[in-house]
Order: sequence, then structure tokens, then C-alpha cells
Amino acid sequence: MRRDFRRLRRAAQAAGGADAATAFAAEAGAVVARLPRPPRWIAGYVAAGGEIDVLPLLIALGAATGAGLCLPVVTAPDTPLGFRAWQPDARLVAGAFGILMPDETAAPCAPDLLLMPLVAVDPAGRRLGQGGGFYDRTLAAAEAAGQMPFTIGVCFAVQVTDEVPAGPLDRPLDLILTDQGLLVPVR
Repeated sequence: MRRDFRRLRRAAQAAGGADAATAFAAEAGAVVARLPRPPRWIAGYVAAGGEIDVLPLLIALGAATGAGLCLPVVTAPDTPLGFRAWQPDARLVAGAFGILMPDETAAPCAPDLLLMPLVAVDPAGRRLGQGGGFYDRTLAAAEAAGQMPFTIGVCFAVQVTDEVPAGPLDRPLDLILTDQGLLVPVR
């Protein structure tokens, strides 16, 4: 399933990824209208492997809410993600798996709104990730600490499928933002 949806994601990115990134930023107001409370910190990610560039959306959400921005940091295998503050003009460094992240001088933060990459998602908000489990462990740790962030999966519409397998650590997304609009998961 991952292989098939990664292929679909790469094809969608090649066909209109730059336009999708701009369109997502234009959806910031619709996203903010769906939030249960104003966020203090919003986490995005640096796109890799055909993922949509969410940095324009992250910046637009920060401007719309006044929240600080942050990006994930892989600190060790099989651990939850850490997060560090980020500004649009800040230098990024290659971290684990070659993923760009803020350097070690950036302040740690705890996002209460999390933009999440995915390979596939279903109408119930079940997300199929890259397979490393970093976001699953991150959400489980946040939930155990009583600090569960509001989660938004970001993807191309071709990544939405009828059903995604779910495991014991999987937490459904609160919203799904596709290049064809905002979806509220059906529970």
C-alpha cells in the first residue's frame, strides 16, 4: 500500500506540487475556523519524497493565529519527535534520514497544532505514514502527558483511500487538508 500511494503522491507532486503548496496557504483561514482553540505553537515539516511543501501553509497559519512556528527533529531511532522553533529565514541542517530541521541552537517547543505528512489517509482520519512510527510515538507520548495536539493531515486528494489499516498506537487525524479542500474525518 505504501509503495502504491508513494507512487501516486510523486505523480501528483510532479503534476502540480508547487501550485498545491500555494493553494494550501490560501486555506489557512478555513483551517483556523475549524480549530477548537488558538494554537501557541504550530509544527509543520520540510517536505521529502513527493510530500507537499507545507511551509507556505505553516507561515500563513502562524500569521493568522500569532502562533510560533516549529519543525520536527529526530533525536534517536524509535523515539518520539522533538520540535524546535523555526523562522522562515532560519538556516536548516540535515538531520537523521537527510531531513532538514532547525539546528541545535533553535529553542525546543511543544506544538499544540501539528501538520502531519502522510502516505495515505481514509475518511475516518486514519493515517498511513512513512513507516518509521515517529509521529505515532509522538502522539502517544503527547496523549499520555495530557498534551495532545490538534492534528491535520496534509496530502493530495489521490492519497485519500477507502480504508487504511490502523494499529494500537494510531490516533485519527482531526482534519485532512487536500489539494481539493478540507475534509472533516467521519468517526
